[in-house]
Amino acid sequence: AGRPQTLPFNDVSSLAEDKAGNVWMGTNGSGLICFNRKDNSFKVYRNDPRNTNSLSKDIIVSLMVDHEDVLWIGTYYGGLNSFNGKNFTRYANKPEDPKSLGNDNIWEIYEDRDHNIWLGTLNGGLDVYNREKKEFYHYKSGELNSIHSPYVSALMQDHEGNMLIGTGYGLEILDKSSGRISHYTSAVEDPKSISSNGVQCIYQDSRGWIWIGTNGGLNRFDYSRNEFSSYREVDGLAHNSILTIVEDRDHNLWMSTPRGISRLSISGDSTFTFHNYAESDGLIPGGYHQNAAIRYSSGELFFGGPGGVSVFNPGDIRLDSTVLPVILTDFQISNRSVKVGELIGDKVILHSSISQSKKITLYPGNNLFSIEFAALNYFHPERSQYQYKLEGFNDGWITTSSTKRIATFTNLDPGEYTFRVKGTNSDGVWSSKETVLQITVLPPFWKSNLAFALYTLIAFGALLFGRRMVVARERLKFKMETERLSAQRLHEVDEMKIKFFTNVSHELRTPLTLIITPLEKIMKESPLAEERKKLGVVYKNAKRLLNLVNQLLDFKRVDGNDLKLNTSEGDIVKFIRDLVWAFSDLSEKKEIQLTFNSNVSNLEMMFDPDKIEKIVFNLLSNAFKFTPDHGRVSVDLSLTREGESGTLQIKVSDTGIGIPQDKQEKIFDRFYQNEVPKYMVNQGSGIGLSIAQEFVKLHNGTIEVVSEEGKGSTFIVTLPVVDMNTDVDEVIADEPGDESLEKNTILLIDDSRDFRSYLRDNLRNQYAILEAPNGKQGLDIAIKHLPELIVCDVMMPEMDGVELCRRIKSDSRTSHIAVILLTARTAMEQKIEGFQSGADDYITKPFSFEILESRIENLIRIQDLRHQQFQNHLDIKVSDIQVASVDEKLVRDAVKVVEDNLTNDNFSVEVMSKMLAMSRVQLYKKLYSLTGKTPIEFIRFIRIKRAAQLLEKSGLSVAEVAYQVGFHNPKYLTKYFRDVYGMLPSEFVASRKKPA
Repeated sequence: AGRPQTLPFNDVSSLAEDKAGNVWMGTNGSGLICFNRKDNSFKVYRNDPRNTNSLSKDIIVSLMVDHEDVLWIGTYYGGLNSFNGKNFTRYANKPEDPKSLGNDNIWEIYEDRDHNIWLGTLNGGLDVYNREKKEFYHYKSGELNSIHSPYVSALMQDHEGNMLIGTGYGLEILDKSSGRISHYTSAVEDPKSISSNGVQCIYQDSRGWIWIGTNGGLNRFDYSRNEFSSYREVDGLAHNSILTIVEDRDHNLWMSTPRGISRLSISGDSTFTFHNYAESDGLIPGGYHQNAAIRYSSGELFFGGPGGVSVFNPGDIRLDSTVLPVILTDFQISNRSVKVGELIGDKVILHSSISQSKKITLYPGNNLFSIEFAALNYFHPERSQYQYKLEGFNDGWITTSSTKRIATFTNLDPGEYTFRVKGTNSDGVWSSKETVLQITVLPPFWKSNLAFALYTLIAFGALLFGRRMVVARERLKFKMETERLSAQRLHEVDEMKIKFFTNVSHELRTPLTLIITPLEKIMKESPLAEERKKLGVVYKNAKRLLNLVNQLLDFKRVDGNDLKLNTSEGDIVKFIRDLVWAFSDLSEKKEIQLTFNSNVSNLEMMFDPDKIEKIVFNLLSNAFKFTPDHGRVSVDLSLTREGESGTLQIKVSDTGIGIPQDKQEKIFDRFYQNEVPKYMVNQGSGIGLSIAQEFVKLHNGTIEVVSEEGKGSTFIVTLPVVDMNTDVDEVIADEPGDESLEKNTILLIDDSRDFRSYLRDNLRNQYAILEAPNGKQGLDIAIKHLPELIVCDVMMPEMDGVELCRRIKSDSRTSHIAVILLTARTAMEQKIEGFQSGADDYITKPFSFEILESRIENLIRIQDLRHQQFQNHLDIKVSDIQVASVDEKLVRDAVKVVEDNLTNDNFSVEVMSKMLAMSRVQLYKKLYSLTGKTPIEFIRFIRIKRAAQLLEKSGLSVAEVAYQVGFHNPKYLTKYFRDVYGMLPSEFVASRKKPA
C-alpha cells in the first residue's frame, strides 16, 4: 500500500479531501490532522479549553468538505464544528432552543444538492441545517412520518434526489417529491429483504446501483422491485461487517471491514468477483473505521483505522493469473489415513500414492471415506478456494476454503463414481484443469446372487424352525403351569407354617409371662446373693425364650408388611455392649471366648431398641449355636464419620462351622436351614436371619455375610447414623404427623458441649431436644425446625446470643419462638440490651435448674394462651381479625389467601405455602403453633365458617354453598360442618330462622 509515512497519531476515524488536495483526518481522541500532499507535512488542530476558536472535542467521528470548501467536523459529545481554514464555529445542543442542534454526538455529515447539511446523530435522530436561516430541523424517532431509530449511521442522496438514511433499525428513504419516508428492515423469512438492520454505509456507484453496507453483509438495492441482493463471507467477502464503500476509476468497489479490504469486480450485470487484502498485503493492522474512506483526486484510495491510514492506487494492483493445479494429498477410511499397500480388512485399497492414483476400489464396509486435496500455491495459500463434486452422488459443485481441504462421503450405494476437484490461486483465479479420481464401490455380500440363494434356504429353514418353536412353546407353557402350581403349594405350606408358629407363640406367651413376673418379684425379695444369681440365670433364659416367641410374632408382621420403626434417642454402643454381655453365661458354659470391641466409647443416635436387640440377639444366637466349644465369638463396632452423619458397622464373627459358598445367598430366605454336622443339633426355625434382614432394611441399612466353610462366619450390619454429638439432632419430614407434636421442642445453643449435655439430660424426658454449638448454626436449625423455645448463651463464637435473638424476632418465620438468654454478665445495661433484642427472659449464671425449668414451663404456657387467643379470633369472624404483630399478620395473610381461593377446589397446602412465601414444613409448624390447626385443618375451618355465613344469609341450598366454598362434594361439607357446629347444615339453617 505504498511507502510508510509517519502520522502524528494513529487512530484515524474519518477522512475528507478539500479543494486544495489536502487530506483531513479525524482521530479518536487526538484531534484533527491536515495532511498536505504537496510537501507531505502534517498540521494538528486540537481542543483548547481556553480558546473558543478551537475544536470543541478531540474525539472526531465524521468529516465532510462542502461546496464552499468549508470543513464540517462531527464529534463525540462535542457537537458539530465547521472550519473555514482560519476559524472554528461550534454548534451544540441547547435544550431551551428547539432549533438548535438535536444531539451533541454527530455520527454522519452529508451535503445535499441544495447545500443543506444533513446530520446523523448517535441517539438524537436526524437533523437538517439550513444555512440561510441558521436553524436545525429535526427528524426524531417515533414521530409521524419520521425515522424509526434515534441512531443514524449513514446518509446519501441518490441521483433522483431522494435521501437514503441508514439507521440502527434498517434503511429509511425520504422521497423528494412526496416527502414521505419508507422503511426497510431485515426479515429472516424473506431472502430478498436487507441482510441486517444495522446499516453502516450507503453508496451509489457510477452505474447508478445503490450499495448498502450492514453488520450482516453487503446489499444491492433494486429500486424498481424494492428488493435487496445480499453478499456475505460465503460469497467471498473478507468479513460480513461492511464499514465503508468507495469506487475506483475502473468502476470496482472497495470496502473496508474489520478483517481488511475487499474489492468487488463486476462484469456485466451478473458476474461479481471478490478479492480480499489483509495486513500481509501491506495494509495497516487492526481493521478499519466507519466513515474513514475517500477516493483522492489523483485516484488513490485512503482507508483509516486504529493502525493509521492505508493509501494505495488501485491501478497499481494486478491480479495473479497463474493457473495452479490441485493434487490429492490423502485418502482416509473412517477418519484414518490409508497407506500404500496397507491391508484394510484383508484387502489393499491403495496400490500407489493417492496423488498418482487414477482409480480405487472400495470393498463393503469401506464406504465412509474422505479425500484431502491442496493447490500448489506457495503465495498466500490461505486465500485459495476449492470446488469439488462426486458425480453419481451429487452433480453440483461444493465450494470450500483453504481451512477445509477435505471432502467426506458416507454410506454410498454400490456403483461407479467420479470425484472431481479444482482450485484458485491467491487472487481467486480458478484453474480450468480438474483433478479426477474414479471410485468403485463394491456391493456387500448380502446383495450378491449367492446371498439371495442363501436367503431362500434360510426362509425354508425358518419355516421348519417356526414349527419347532410352536411345539416348544406349548411344552414351556405346560412346564410353567406345573411350576406355578408347585409354587402355589409351597406358598400354602409357608402360610400353614406361619399360622402354626403364630398360634404356638400366642399359647407360649401367657405361661412365659406367668413365669417371668413372679420370678422378678422373688429375685427382688430374696436376701441371698447366691440364690439371686441362680434366679438371674433362670430369668435371662426365660426372657430369651420370650424373645424367641416375640420373634415368631414379628415374623407374622413382616409377612403382613405391618412393621414400623419406633425410634428413640440413646447410646447404641452401650445398648449393644449390654446385649453382648447378656450371653456371658452361655459363653462360660460352652467355654467360648466372647469379646466386644468398639472404636467409639459412646454414640448417641436415633434407633429402634427393640429391633436392634432382635438383630443382635439373632446374630449372637446363631454364632453360639454353630460354634463348637472352646471357640471364639466377637462383636466389633466401628463408626465412620462423613461430616455430620456417618455409618455404623456391626460385625458379629465366630469360629464356627461356616457356610458353604453356594448356600450364602439363601440363608436370609425364610424357613431355610443349612445342613449341619451330625454332632451338632440345629434347632432353628429358619426365620431369624430373615427377620433380622427386614429390621436392618427398616433402619435403611444393609446386612451381608462373609464365610468360609470350616473356618467361621462374619455377619456385617451397616446402619446410617446421625451422630447426636453433631449439630442436628432430629430430622423433620416434609409434612409432620401428629406424633411430631406430642412433645414441645427446645433448641439448646451453647459453645460448651458439657453444658448442653447437662441441660439435655435434664430436659429430654419432657421435651424434644435440638442442639447447636454457636449462634450461626442455631439460627439455621431454628429456621429449619421451628422449635417452641430457645435456650441460648450470650457469649458464643460466630454469632452471639443477642444478635441471634434479634434475628429470630425480626424474621416472620421464627418471630413466635420464645427465647431465654443465659449469661454470666450481671450489669443492668447488658440485661437491657438482651430484652431490647426481643428476649422473653434473661437468666444469669450460676442458676438453679428448677428456676430454668419453671421459666420454660411458663413461657410455653404463655404460648399456649396466645395460641388459644388466635383460635378465639378465628371463631368470632374470619374476615374481621385486627392484627398488629408479625405473628398476627401471618394469620391475617393466611385467612386472606384462603378466602381469596374459597371457590378453588384445587387449592392445597402446597399452593398456600407458595403464596405465603414459606416452605411447607415452616407453614405447618408456624400455623399450628399460632392457631392449633394444621394448614389443611385451617383451610377447612375457614371454608366451614364461610359456609355458615352463606347458609344463614344467602338462601342457597347446601349443595350450592358446598361448591361455592370449594368442596367438590356436598357430603364433605356436611361431615366437617357437623364437626365444627355439632349439627347438620340443614339443622343450622333451621336454627337461624326467626320465628313467625
